[in-house]
Amino acid sequence: MWLGTLPTFACWRCWQGNGPCQELKRVACARSARISLINAPWGTPVNECYPSGVLAKRLSLLSFLAIVAAQSGSSAAVPGSPAALPVKFRSAPYSMMSLSVGCPNSGWQQRAKRLKPSRYIKIKPGSQEKSYGHPALILMLERSAKDLQRAVPGSVLMVGDISDANGGPLAGHHSHQSGRDADVVFYALDESGKSVILDHYVKFGANGKAADGSGYVFDDWRNWLLVQSWVRDQRAGLSHIFISRPLRQRLITYASKQPSFQKYVPEVSALLKQPEDAEPHDDHFHVRVACPKDQSEVCREQSR
Repeated sequence: MWLGTLPTFACWRCWQGNGPCQELKRVACARSARISLINAPWGTPVNECYPSGVLAKRLSLLSFLAIVAAQSGSSAAVPGSPAALPVKFRSAPYSMMSLSVGCPNSGWQQRAKRLKPSRYIKIKPGSQEKSYGHPALILMLERSAKDLQRAVPGSVLMVGDISDANGGPLAGHHSHQSGRDADVVFYALDESGKSVILDHYVKFGANGKAADGSGYVFDDWRNWLLVQSWVRDQRAGLSHIFISRPLRQRLITYASKQPSFQKYVPEVSALLKQPEDAEPHDDHFHVRVACPKDQSEVCREQSR
């Protein structure tokens, strides 16, 4: 389709995860004979990024192509752009896959999958725009939420921050940069022992009681079922489950007394840990999956 003398090529409509120029994050716009570059959401056609919706007819095709070339060249070494990847990962099949690049605390991602709320999984208020991750992580969370719903009808898994759509530094976190980390709110009971759905983080002590005086109690049963579901999930490649030492010990002690849970205690014990260089995680789980096996050249397991 032509607007004046300027063609709007299909590749300007850069859908996230598809299209021949998905790396473009800016759209070239023109007003009369003056050209400017502005930030625009992915998927924005060139003719929509300018308020009037009309591109200047005096902008020549040569100028248009020069803008594209300059923009492509300027992003060649910028982390987060395909140009920063090894050549192998810029073509099929990798160019059609979700990629986790770099370290948990110094990385980014491409073509991430977004976690979608359902009747058994919700996103914590304030985390809606930080709910993007590698499909291995997102699908594991969805499977574990279904497991809990089947085991304890009415249970809802509340998920906090994962990563931004393209990864990178995330406010309030040391990691969560490459789409392999997710925060999960603890399951809890009220003072009468009834299940409640927390939509925020609540700190719990070794005695299982909420530190804020709310009367909430750490739900040993459902929280164990959750970590057990993660451990039993062979598809995701579980790497870490961060939690405070007192709550770790509480869960292990609880499961060790339950015949049906005892067989999973050694494996869970190896994965549950309190991080050495971060908050103790006494108000939520922090779960991490391993790098995809076919992305070992660009993905790094450990933090820098």
